Amino acid sequence: MNKVKKIASRLQRGKRRFMEFGVRPHLLRPRVKHLHGRLEFNYELDELLVISVVRNAELHLGSFLAHYFAMGVKNFVFLDNGSTDRTCEMLSALDNVTLLATDAPYAKYENTMKRYLAERFSRGRWNLCADIDELFDYPFSKQLSLRSFLQYLNANRYTAVAAQMLDMFPGVPLARVESKPEDRIREKHIYYDISAVRKTDYSWSTRSNPDIRMHWGGIRKAVFGSDNGLTKSPLVLMDGKVKTFITWHHVKGARMADISCILMHYPFVSTFFEKVQEAVRTGRYGMRVTDEYKAYAKALERDPDLNLKLDSARLFTGLEPLLNDKFLIVSDQYRKWIFKNGAVAGRS
Repeated sequence: MNKVKKIASRLQRGKRRFMEFGVRPHLLRPRVKHLHGRLEFNYELDELLVISVVRNAELHLGSFLAHYFAMGVKNFVFLDNGSTDRTCEMLSALDNVTLLATDAPYAKYENTMKRYLAERFSRGRWNLCADIDELFDYPFSKQLSLRSFLQYLNANRYTAVAAQMLDMFPGVPLARVESKPEDRIREKHIYYDISAVRKTDYSWSTRSNPDIRMHWGGIRKAVFGSDNGLTKSPLVLMDGKVKTFITWHHVKGARMADISCILMHYPFVSTFFEKVQEAVRTGRYGMRVTDEYKAYAKALERDPDLNLKLDSARLFTGLEPLLNDKFLIVSDQYRKWIFKNGAVAGRS
């Protein structure tokens, strides 16, 4: 009986792989429309393209674009998936932005959409796939330019970078959060809490640094009881060997960098309640993630004045405390690169 179950399980996995890699890419392409911006990009190996699938991103767009422009990113590609707010209007008014749209159901096509953007626009080059509520950063970014950071990755033949999600939140109850499109979200959501982060082995691609691990849980585990995966591989060199968006957020066949980076995550804006209710009602994010949203909904029903700022919360002051806590990892080799190529040699 166990043998029959194993065979059935293998067949089911094979069917899912066939749908995701064989069928859905062909079904998605004719459902993608071009709304704004260029469709060809010619950029260097020490540059990157930011790609993102978005929906109702109005409250995050300003902070998202400002952050990545300041980092040195020149071009963005967004795939809108049914926005009903001003997202498309705002993006269509911007230079350096390409906007596409599709009505394909997110629950089935999430990975296919993201893989489509990466393969269409950044073959042979680096891309950063970030959700609209995620701000990527790398250790010592104040000393090392984005170009120099990518040069480090290229010099060591790395093709992907692990990033740890850090859930950011304000110091007031969620019901009292007020958000506007013109906000700079980092100025309002200034706390984090890593007391409930659990670490396990990282098993998708071979690590160059065994100290880099898979993170789980965090403040959402402590408050909502959901054991979220907190580790992604958002920065990838599309070298033809790396397989992207495996089990949503990971890569296979990559040479992983010997450092980990951060994705500062800002989901707790004023529309959080509305998003939770919609996710539970529609199942938009798929079965597994819908269960997480159900946990959010139950906690919010029990305590409408829920505040994420527990006694274990910390004020965000930069990446150095996270390095000291081993939440983020850097190698001696990377520190030497900083000393040699950083704007302020040796500064941490």
